[in-house]
Amino acid sequence: MRLDKVFIGMMLIFIGLSLFILSTASVENVKYGGVVIIGPFPIVFGSSIDIAIIGLLIAVVMILIVLALLR
Repeated sequence: MRLDKVFIGMMLIFIGLSLFILSTASVENVKYGGVVIIGPFPIVFGSSIDIAIIGLLIAVVMILIVLALLR
């Protein structure tokens, strides 16, 4: 087990939880979305097209990070 991969994973979880906690302050206009990566194929969903595009960009960045760590 490589400690740098564990550290990166823990930091991503921490950042995600922090953003979630900060976003609960304004609950009036809630938009949601998500990304599921199965193999090299991202499945992106969202409540609006803007959120889906942001999810797609996040999926591309995540795939590039994984490819960079595999080298």
